[in-house]
Amino acid sequence: KYPSHMEDMRQTLSTGRMLEHETRAPDGRAFLVRILPYGVPSSKARGVLATFVDITALHDRQRLQNVLDALPEHVALLDSAGTIVMANAAWIGFAKSNGDPDLQHSGIGSNYLEAYANSPSEEGALEASRARHGVKSVLEGAEPYFSLQYPCHTPTEKRWFLMNVAPIRGEDYGAVVSCVNITEWYEHPNSPGNRKIS
Repeated sequence: KYPSHMEDMRQTLSTGRMLEHETRAPDGRAFLVRILPYGVPSSKARGVLATFVDITALHDRQRLQNVLDALPEHVALLDSAGTIVMANAAWIGFAKSNGDPDLQHSGIGSNYLEAYANSPSEEGALEASRARHGVKSVLEGAEPYFSLQYPCHTPTEKRWFLMNVAPIRGEDYGAVVSCVNITEWYEHPNSPGNRKIS
């Protein structure tokens, strides 16, 4: 699906400047097209070289990122070793405002299992140990799913969260971790907005 291909090659040939843009194949795959001028030093002949690089995976990854960023839950994708390979805006914002401003322990590229190693309190250490064990069990395939309700209080606010961990089958990811703030449900389980619909 590139009707101006020949014209773009003629333009590069006449101007000597590289052209670059994206196009789609009939099957929907996305390609980055680069058209470069070339010449042979011992000859006056000049030509162009066109390369087509399949960037479909990059487009798919960006679409996935956009979907994740639209979710209010804190969501991260882990590889099979527990390293965070993707995280949504809610996850990043929460991490930055809750003790990890530089994202050293809970940002992309950090190992989520290692993030549980240093908990400031005894209660926090117990929850961290349970969370680490659950995430690891899902990543290793020992458990099909893991869920944990845990406190995440600040000096000025009592908060409770629900963590869910589910495996992702495939080469790139090991599991998805999502955390939802359930403070309202925890403190007021019978309020009208929290009642189950029958």
